[in-house]
Amino acid sequence: MPGAAEKRRDQVFRAIVREYLRTAEPVGSETVFSKYHFGVSPATIRNDMVELEVAGLLEQPHTSAGRIPTERGYRFYVKTMMRVEDERLEREARQLFSAVESLRREAETAAKEFTRTVAALTEETVYMSLGGNRKVFAGVTYLVKKPEFREEELFLEISGVLDDFDHLVDAVSQKVDQDFGVLIGSENPFGEPFSTVMARYEAPRLGEGVIGILGPQRMDYDANVSLVRRIRELLSEI
Repeated sequence: MPGAAEKRRDQVFRAIVREYLRTAEPVGSETVFSKYHFGVSPATIRNDMVELEVAGLLEQPHTSAGRIPTERGYRFYVKTMMRVEDERLEREARQLFSAVESLRREAETAAKEFTRTVAALTEETVYMSLGGNRKVFAGVTYLVKKPEFREEELFLEISGVLDDFDHLVDAVSQKVDQDFGVLIGSENPFGEPFSTVMARYEAPRLGEGVIGILGPQRMDYDANVSLVRRIRELLSEI
């Protein structure tokens, strides 16, 4: 059984991930202390952050006293700390229902609108394949607006992703061995700055395909994983 100190460090780590997801700014011990009320001093939280850094889950940008999650940290979060956000998922499922119904009637045209709907819900880039080589995607503007991609070299990396999008979707599909996968950073064919949440689906009217969300490593894994799983269920029913 984990001790109290280990449980608190896990709570501190989750708090930092959620704060960084929200702000895209390094998170300091004072922020964690004032917002999360763990019942310990800022000094204790700083010590926890140092231990999390030693463990490779956090890193400290040289220009800041705060910490941000590492690629390893995001993987740890996805494997051990994600939560299903039932209330939000139910709201999103209601908005998706009419888009899914449209897929029953006119697959390819409706798929473009479907990806736009999911992109608007997640504020991420969304891609979908409809069997064979037919692929659609939407929400690139959300990717371009992320704070992580304001630097020119990263903006150019997005351009490279778009130029090779079809091939990269195929590469992600081949890398995910099962029906569902989360690929973070260097393990992701889209490139190290990115993460993708992807599911394979099989729909009676659409055939086999994939649906995925592409964003920076600082994405809302709790919400996006839950949503993609729900979308896969909805698509299997049409």
